[in-house]
Amino acid sequence: MSQGKVAAGLMVLFIAGVLSGIAGTSIYQTYEREHRGEGGPAAQHDRIMNRLTHELALTDEQHAAIEPIVTRTHVAILELRFAHQAELETILTNGMADLKAKLSPGQQTHLDEMYARLKQRWTKSRDYLEQTKRKLAWFFPTRGQS
Repeated sequence: MSQGKVAAGLMVLFIAGVLSGIAGTSIYQTYEREHRGEGGPAAQHDRIMNRLTHELALTDEQHAAIEPIVTRTHVAILELRFAHQAELETILTNGMADLKAKLSPGQQTHLDEMYARLKQRWTKSRDYLEQTKRKLAWFFPTRGQS
C-alpha cells in the first residue's frame, strides 16, 4: 500500500473520530441540560457531593464530615429562594404574559406546559426542603430549623 493511501486512511479515521467526539459531546450536553432538574433537589445534593468527592479526592472520613455542611448550605439556599418565591412568581407571571402576546396559540399551550413542569419542580424542592429541615433538626437540634 502506498504512503498516500495510508495517510489518507489515517486522516479519514482522525476526522471520523473528531466528528464522533463532537456529536457525542453535543448529545451528552443536551441530555444533561434537559435532565438536570429531574430527581429534584435531592439529586442535586447528590451531584454536589459526588463532584466534591471526585474532584477533591475526599476520603470517606472527609466525605462524612462535609456532607452535613453541604446539606445545611443547600437548605439555606433553598430557604432563601423560597423566601422570595412570591416575588419570583410575580416577575415570571408578568414575563409569561408578555411572552404569550408574541406566541401562537399552540406555543402558548406549550409555554403553559413548561410552566406547569417548573411548578412541579418547585413543589419537589419545597417538599425536599421541609423533609431535610426535619432531618437536620433531628441530627442538629440547635441548628435545624430557622
